[in-house]
Amino acid sequence: MKQTLLAAALFGAAISATAQDATVKGLQASANKEVKSAEKDGWKRGGTLIINLNQGSLSNWAAGGEQNTLGVNGIFNYGINFRRGKNTWDNYFNLALGFQNATSYSKFRKTDDLIDVTSKYGYQVSKKWYAAALINFNSQALEGFAYTDTVNTKISNFLAPGKLLVSLGMDYRPNDNFSLFISPITTRWIFKKDPDFYALDKFGVPAFKKSYNEIGAYITAKYNKALAKWATYAGRLDLFSNYKRNPQNVDVYFTNLLAMKFNKWLGTTISLDMIYDDDIIKKTQLKEILGIGLTLKL
Repeated sequence: MKQTLLAAALFGAAISATAQDATVKGLQASANKEVKSAEKDGWKRGGTLIINLNQGSLSNWAAGGEQNTLGVNGIFNYGINFRRGKNTWDNYFNLALGFQNATSYSKFRKTDDLIDVTSKYGYQVSKKWYAAALINFNSQALEGFAYTDTVNTKISNFLAPGKLLVSLGMDYRPNDNFSLFISPITTRWIFKKDPDFYALDKFGVPAFKKSYNEIGAYITAKYNKALAKWATYAGRLDLFSNYKRNPQNVDVYFTNLLAMKFNKWLGTTISLDMIYDDDIIKKTQLKEILGIGLTLKL
């Protein structure tokens, strides 16, 4: 009888210990889930700074060419993102500036110039969809010229053109690499602040006006992917249709940047940009830059 009672006591203690152990493990698992969930909230920052240099020199070169050339190009891409529960706030800064000097002209000439800032707020309504509001500003920092052998004609400046876009829509985010923002309700202002252009019908802004407002539909897609430990790709496609004027002529802004690193400091970049905006020029604009230089991950 005593042995039976002892066995029953031991069996009960074992069940109690097992239950307590399961309870402890359950609490630990729950705590781990809360920690992982908390890790997703908060601020995330990161980006890339690229500085490319190129130099060339010719002496008695039968094929011809510039005797001396010197160029520098800088690209700065940075993101500051915040998440708290179902709320997200994403901010992207894309800046670029480049110059080149050669023997045939005395001053440095601009080869690249970009200011592009995007801020997007989203509220999660399902696993992959967010109700979102987006603001984008796009311009250049310095005067731009069309160069010929005899005349240099100014064609752009800060806020000439400049674009400010405000949009409400839905944001599809299936993973951390891709997002697709769709809006049927978007307003965009085009600025022409340089007084040299005030009397001209330019950039889609009428003569004797400094700005023009458009209402239309807007789509923007972003894709970022680490292709390997030493190579990353970043791409963006913007489409805008103006309801008020020629909605069939869709504005296209398509950028691609492939960055490849040799080591911690040195790398090479290939950028290819395509723009179509018939208010500026009724042709497809293309820009390609290949550079080797300093690449810093921020």
